[in-house]
Amino acid sequence: MGIERREKGRRAEVVKAVVDHVVHKAESTVTLEGLQDFLHIPQDAAGRIVSSLVNAGIMREVREGVWRRVPDLPPTAY
Repeated sequence: MGIERREKGRRAEVVKAVVDHVVHKAESTVTLEGLQDFLHIPQDAAGRIVSSLVNAGIMREVREGVWRRVPDLPPTAY
């Protein structure tokens, strides 16, 4: 089930799937188990992905173990 972190082709597939199905969907909700099942990755990899998305300001935890994409902010008025 797990992927080798150095396997660049598979890693690229995972990154593309996260971008397509998590980052670009405004209503996306994520759990570690859901990412594991969707991407066929181990729990520690799912945790690293969620941590990266949270640190980048893309997702936030809305309740314990559930993260949601942060809605786009309105444009700044000049």
